[in-house]
Amino acid sequence: MRRTLGLLLLLLALVGCGEKVHTDGGLKAEPADEVTQVALLTGTSAGGEVATEPTPLPDAEAVEKYAAQFRNDELQGDIVTTAEQTEVPDGQQLAAAVVAVGCEVPEEVVGTGSGDDLALHAPVPSPTKECFAPMTTVALVLVPA
Repeated sequence: MRRTLGLLLLLLALVGCGEKVHTDGGLKAEPADEVTQVALLTGTSAGGEVATEPTPLPDAEAVEKYAAQFRNDELQGDIVTTAEQTEVPDGQQLAAAVVAVGCEVPEEVVGTGSGDDLALHAPVPSPTKECFAPMTTVALVLVPA
């Protein structure tokens, strides 16, 4: 009984550390998609809402439509220009997400999960200043296609 309880606790601890138990009885680490940061683009008073799910940008039309949601012409132009200049390797696609709206601008974006559960997060530095208008930060990233 003690051995069974010990094994059960060990199994639960491993499952809680990002691993899944498969029906074949083995433990396999949860895969994570690799996200490559292309750019973090910021615009003042641009609008937008923070979203963890990246929006695929498969072509120029999708990029234009995504950029058009922002009220800041400079941010719109930066998104379009950066997308045009980005070389997308085979097996990947360009995607974007608003990762922050506020006074502080993140320095990096991190992807977690995989496939349809892929989420983008951008740690925002501790507030160091007051601002009169919020800044919108858009992450352009390469994700597996």
